[in-house]
Amino acid sequence: MRSEIVGLLTRDDVEIYHVVREFQSAFNRVLERALEEHARRRAQLPPLARRALAGSDPFSLQEFTLRGGKRLRPLIFCCGYLCLDGPETDEILKASVAIELLQTGLLIHDDIIDRSRERRQGQTMHLLWEEYFRQERYRSRFAGAREHFGIAMALLMGDISSALAYEMLLSADFPLEQKLRAVETFSDVIVRVAVGELLDVDLSLRSLENLQEEEILKVYELKTAGYTTEGPLQIGAALGGANEAQLRLLSRYAIPLGIAFQIQDDILGMFGGREEIGKDEGSDLIEAKRTPLLLWAWRQSHLGERARLDSLLQNAEEAYRELDFVRELFVRTGALRRAQELIAEHFSRVRASLAEIESEFGTRAARLLQKIASYIETREDYKGALERYVARVNG
Repeated sequence: MRSEIVGLLTRDDVEIYHVVREFQSAFNRVLERALEEHARRRAQLPPLARRALAGSDPFSLQEFTLRGGKRLRPLIFCCGYLCLDGPETDEILKASVAIELLQTGLLIHDDIIDRSRERRQGQTMHLLWEEYFRQERYRSRFAGAREHFGIAMALLMGDISSALAYEMLLSADFPLEQKLRAVETFSDVIVRVAVGELLDVDLSLRSLENLQEEEILKVYELKTAGYTTEGPLQIGAALGGANEAQLRLLSRYAIPLGIAFQIQDDILGMFGGREEIGKDEGSDLIEAKRTPLLLWAWRQSHLGERARLDSLLQNAEEAYRELDFVRELFVRTGALRRAQELIAEHFSRVRASLAEIESEFGTRAARLLQKIASYIETREDYKGALERYVARVNG
């Protein structure tokens, strides 16, 4: 069946922000129905297992996944498919649920690794299960039993979400060969993202003195681009019948786009408010994340400021209290300007790739990907956060 919302992506007369809003609304309905269907098909499972899949419990995959998000990844997934001139069918929208479920699984695990307490203006999955532990009045058999229970349950929820993502891909109504290529690409994305996370965890403990910007950007390529831009675009294109050379060409567009997106997020995380980032302000600093912003500021600071910054990276509570100092340091040392330059450089690479994409895939594909790049380049949350910060400082 033809999908009006998928067709909307290819129309040049519709403004991209309207497309994103309409896609988000339509996708949320598809996502909700998909998770309800998964729960119905598993009606023989014990009640808690069914509640974990769908329903109103805050720890259910349905409730957690629907809690927020712009649905940029499934949108890019659909765009990858449309680059191959596939029909504007509901099936690609259903299949795109896979990338959102993968995103959910990755976020759940990432929040455990980062010991995060908030996600999309709500509790993280492991804290939701801790709350369940309290509500059920379970007895602690050892110190930290409640926290261990929360982490164990959240790890399993992340695994379930990723497994359901595979199921969504395999059940989609596409030729078997194209589905197998999509699944192969999907698996490769998971490996790349996991490797990126592994490197990211290691970087968080490395001395800034011995860290190179290229190492941070490599993590962004593997991790952020992997599950935000390159992975979704490639998996959707694989469902559309793309060959290996075409997938590599799409990577030349998607990797710099994903890196630029992550650096925007770095800035948003440091200068944005809770309403924009959905969690504590300065969360990257609190979690001692290594970013180009942090590295540049450290290198351009004098010895006293370096020592103070190093101290903040070792003390989360102190880092939160000193957030205004770090923001001012990022501006004064030129770190913010350097990050913005990196964003501009990577968007230049994105635009440079479009001519070759047009030659290979046609005008429709190039225009479609140009619209997505423009949307990300002019993100309202990122631009708005900076404008509000500047107004507050100058006011």
